[in-house]
Amino acid sequence: MRAEYALVRELKPYSLAEVADRLSCNQSQIQEILGRLLASGVVRYRTRGDQYESEIADEAEAVDDECYQFRYVGIVIVEQIVIVCYPKYIRREGGPTENELQQMVRVLRKLDGYGELPYPQGDAAWSNELSVIVRLLQLYDEHGTYSNFEETRELNGNGVIDWGRTVDTVTPVLADGFPVYFDYWTRKTRRDESDLITRTHRAILTECSRFLSRCGIAELLGFGDVELTDETLADLGDLEALDWRLEHERSGQFVTWKQEAIDLMRLYLSEGSAASASEKVLCLGTTAYYYAWELACKKAFGDLMDTKLGKLPIKLAGNWCNRASETMLDIIPHPLWERPNGMGGCGDVATLIPDTVAFAYDSDGQHVFCIYDAKYYVPTASGKMEGQPGVESVTKQFLYQSAYRDFVLDHGFDRVSNVFLVPSEGGNPTFMARVSFPGVLDALVDDIPQFSRYVDMWAMPASTIFECYLSSTHLGAMTISLLTAPSRHC
Repeated sequence: MRAEYALVRELKPYSLAEVADRLSCNQSQIQEILGRLLASGVVRYRTRGDQYESEIADEAEAVDDECYQFRYVGIVIVEQIVIVCYPKYIRREGGPTENELQQMVRVLRKLDGYGELPYPQGDAAWSNELSVIVRLLQLYDEHGTYSNFEETRELNGNGVIDWGRTVDTVTPVLADGFPVYFDYWTRKTRRDESDLITRTHRAILTECSRFLSRCGIAELLGFGDVELTDETLADLGDLEALDWRLEHERSGQFVTWKQEAIDLMRLYLSEGSAASASEKVLCLGTTAYYYAWELACKKAFGDLMDTKLGKLPIKLAGNWCNRASETMLDIIPHPLWERPNGMGGCGDVATLIPDTVAFAYDSDGQHVFCIYDAKYYVPTASGKMEGQPGVESVTKQFLYQSAYRDFVLDHGFDRVSNVFLVPSEGGNPTFMARVSFPGVLDALVDDIPQFSRYVDMWAMPASTIFECYLSSTHLGAMTISLLTAPSRHC
């Protein structure tokens, strides 16, 4: 049974009445809430014309009053209302399944844990406190509560014998020329349960867990109940005093996870704790879910872009052996800008950067050089092509192929496969279309039989690709060989 939170689809245009209905608000409440969501960058006001092609979703069927779009994927809490924004490629009636939502949250948590979660770009009218809460509970799941230990010594006690102290302070009895100690010092280490930092950590974790339970998203985030203490932060002192104690503790702490826990507790206290959450827009998610799709495709297809040539799964040929320390990205030529004589040099400039480069074998055993471009688009499946990658993306895909010309020819690849990867809610890869640029880019492929005149577009099952990202695994060889098959006739 799904918890009580509002579900909205990324970039779907909604009218004011539709948003109010989904959030169970009256007209006066919704104006205030939308104002705060607009200021935070979670919602945008839809305009026609000046949009990136990847951000157009459901535009064709939208009427004029459907002008609010959630440009966001993740969880938002505003005015004690919990909103879950799910990815735009999930189009089925009834919305996403619980498994799809949980996978989305796991992806966001992994991005957040690696410090790679792009946040909203509004006027900072949002708080990352929800992200702090999630990370605190995640650290607790991994390491338990923060604790310090007290070391005590006792004469003839039950602990481990402290031979250094025993030899220094106890007079032995000689027996057959060997010292015998009838008394000895022992050392015992025990957890200091009364330590203020430990009590603060327990109070914060308990408060965080109760907050997520009240919001109805603890299960969605993958957390059980955490009840560690009846003490509250107010019982432990004012927030400034607690922050000072945490800062002092941090200066002498050298265990990495404990350092992170202290930093997170200080952030949590600086936000005013979960008790003041109703005054903020709390966010765990991103306005750039395309970035998660790119990372997931890199992992699923075994990206080699940052791999040194000497580490590639092929034997280097000829002069490439002298470039073994370079990466697949390094060997792409840079544009060359030159100024007139006497006006100085231009220096290095940016170059082409493909999303994913990989090697594969197709079903016929041919060795294929694969250039994949992850596109977080939702193209139409039939009829007039809409929502597809634009001319700039198509042009760059052919330029990527040309940039690797010498490498492909010198290492005997049988073919080059150019592929756009778009997410879908389906369970299997689906060939959608292919694109060429006749009369314009023909010179880039003329007289090179290994080069492709087409860029194929495949709709990939997003759940499978994201699972590869979460588990750090690659797609199976059969799926890869399916995508690398020669471009089919349309």
